[in-house]
Amino acid sequence: MQAKRVLGVVPLSVPEEVADQTAAMSEKMEQMIKLMDESVHLQRVALLEDGHILRFHSGLARIALSLPDAQDDYVQRVILRARQFYEARLLAAVQSMGLIKPDATVCDIGANIGNASVFFGKVLGAKRVLAFEPQPHCYATLNRNLELNALTDAQAYNCMVGATSGRGDVARFNPRNLGATRFAAAKNGPVPMVALDDLIEAEELHGLTFIKIDVEGMHLEVLSGAKKVIKAFKPAIWAALSEGGADYAATAKVMQGLGYTATQIGPNDHIFTPKK
Repeated sequence: MQAKRVLGVVPLSVPEEVADQTAAMSEKMEQMIKLMDESVHLQRVALLEDGHILRFHSGLARIALSLPDAQDDYVQRVILRARQFYEARLLAAVQSMGLIKPDATVCDIGANIGNASVFFGKVLGAKRVLAFEPQPHCYATLNRNLELNALTDAQAYNCMVGATSGRGDVARFNPRNLGATRFAAAKNGPVPMVALDDLIEAEELHGLTFIKIDVEGMHLEVLSGAKKVIKAFKPAIWAALSEGGADYAATAKVMQGLGYTATQIGPNDHIFTPKK
C-alpha cells in the first residue's frame, strides 16, 4: 500500500526493534529517576531533628511536626517533601472563609498525626481543638504534635466517631498510607467508638463552630451521630468525601435536611455552612 503524502512528506515507519529499545530505555530512565527521588527523600528523613521533627513556617507561625513514619507513610512524605502542611491549599481555603475564630472550639475527626489540628490551633488560633484518632500509633504522634506546638487546651481522643457510641474495628489498613485506614462499627470490636451527641452533655463541645470529618467513607455515620450537636451549635462542617459524585449527593441530601448549603474547596472536599 502506498504511503500517504502530507505536504510532500512521506511518513516513515519505526522498526519494531527500535521501538522496543526506545521503550526499554524510557523504562530504565523512569526507574533511575525513582531511585534518585527515593535517595533524596531518605536524605531528608536522615536530616530530621531528634524525634523525627520537621520545623517550618506557616504564615507567622513556627510549626513543629513529628514525622516518625516519614520514610514510608504517604502523608508524612508529602509534608517532608513540601515542608508545609499536608493539603495546604485546602487548609488555606478554610482559612480564607474565616470560619474559625480565636474563641472557637473545633473538632478534627480523623485527625491522623494532627496535621489539621495543629493548623487550626497554631495558625488559626482556635481556642480548643478536639482531635479524634483511633489508630494508637497515629494517636501517639498526634499527642506529640499537639505538645510540640504548645496546644495545651487541645484534647485528643483515641477512638472512632460513629452513629452511636460502642465499638468498631479496622476494615482496611495500608502501612504506606496510614491516613487511608478504614474503620467500621463492630459490636465486639477492639476499637472504642463515640457519637458526638454523647459528648454534648459533658461540655467538651462548648463553643463548637467547626467540624472536620475525614474518615474514609464513614462520614454519614459521623453525621448521623451528631444531629443534636449540629442543631445546638450550627457548626461549619468540612467533609472529605471518598467516592465522588454519588458520595456527595448522599451527603448533600443529609446536610440540606439539616439546613446547610455546600461550598466545594477541592475535588472531593466540601464545606457545609448553615443557610442564612
